[in-house]
Amino acid sequence: MYQEERLRKITDWLQKEQTLSNQELMERLEISRDTARRDIIKLTEAGKAIRTHGGIARTDFQVRVENYQSRMMQNAEGKKKIGVKAAELLREQGIYFFDVSTHMPYVCESLNSHMKIYTHSLDNLILLASEPKIQVHSLGGVLQKENRFFYGFEVWEKILNLNFDAALLGVASIAEDGLYYEEEEDAQVKALAAQRAKQVIVMADYPKFQRVSKYRAIGLNQIDLLILDREPEAGWKQRLIEEDVQWIVV
Repeated sequence: MYQEERLRKITDWLQKEQTLSNQELMERLEISRDTARRDIIKLTEAGKAIRTHGGIARTDFQVRVENYQSRMMQNAEGKKKIGVKAAELLREQGIYFFDVSTHMPYVCESLNSHMKIYTHSLDNLILLASEPKIQVHSLGGVLQKENRFFYGFEVWEKILNLNFDAALLGVASIAEDGLYYEEEEDAQVKALAAQRAKQVIVMADYPKFQRVSKYRAIGLNQIDLLILDREPEAGWKQRLIEEDVQWIVV
């Protein structure tokens, strides 16, 4: 198939699907990764598409990540199922890092075991304050008021002196090269927590595979378990297998 024909097909697909990953282009067009990248460059240079982390999107595709309170209202049922499942995976007397994800309130509400939890989330601290079995540790720092998390040197210093049984992370968007977030400071905190954890558990409702965000925190190969609310597409399944990422669907 000539490049012009491939480009027409890609343009047609984007009108219906908005985004396509490199893997999807390779499978659908039966081409190599280098060829897929050349086609993406051709379309973006012509102004017919925009490049994303690990793929391509329609020119009018733009997902704004709303602030914490607004995001809590989106796909609440899926977030709850994911959060409850994540809570079930935590063991008695464990030491855990909880991030600022909107799945976290459902995790916090489902806990009923003795454990230590370290968090940079203001909302997590409030929710866990009334749990008698939970020893809650604030990571302090400067408060980012819109999304209600703490960041800065105090947070990083504390994390670097801890070993977590697991780090529980949400995500703004998932790309072929890893997890992305809207706030650079938040991405830095999550990256450090992942480095200091025996297990990295990531919670993601399906739209996170379609979004585009700014700051990369960790690679896919750093994820031990991905908790989803629906099965990933075939291309994503292959990518997760390549990076040895386990996933469960709730």
